[in-house]
Amino acid sequence: MSSSTNKKSSFNIYFIIYAILAIAIVFGGTNKMYGENLMISAFFFFIAASAIFLIYGLRWFGTDKSLLSNAPVSWPPTINTCPDYLTYYNLIVGKESYDMCIDMIGVSRKGGLTVFPADNPPVDPQSSAYFPLATKSADPVQRNAELCQRAMMAGLTWEGVTNGESCTLPDGSTIAPPSADKTGCPA
Repeated sequence: MSSSTNKKSSFNIYFIIYAILAIAIVFGGTNKMYGENLMISAFFFFIAASAIFLIYGLRWFGTDKSLLSNAPVSWPPTINTCPDYLTYYNLIVGKESYDMCIDMIGVSRKGGLTVFPADNPPVDPQSSAYFPLATKSADPVQRNAELCQRAMMAGLTWEGVTNGESCTLPDGSTIAPPSADKTGCPA
């Protein structure tokens, strides 16, 4: 037995037929227009037809890593720093700095977060005017679960973290929220 019979064949008859048809249509149409003295039309036909056949050729016969592939992508591509409609706020108390989010317009549905009083901001990081971003775990999955639980308790949505009723996984699927004892979030 030769070693060539053990290799997977990369011969694709459909691609060969597609390539022959594409070349025939592009050059045949261009030649027809050129023969009728439609020089500008022949030029534009050649460019447009070549682009269309190239795009569909990559789409139908390209590799999985092709620019035009149907591979699923995660959504959102990046996750916001704060829950939806909240604003990032760096609270400084003495020499301590806290990463927080504040509600400037009143989007919290369960009253877990009060509207931020801009004229007299609270200095206590435990105030209900602040949504803390600090978590007990640095692990991305556990951190996401803790932030999900915290956002749901405050009645907030957060694209890529929670829809307000369940937690969102990186692949876009949703799961029931973790219990407070798993994440360490206050009940």
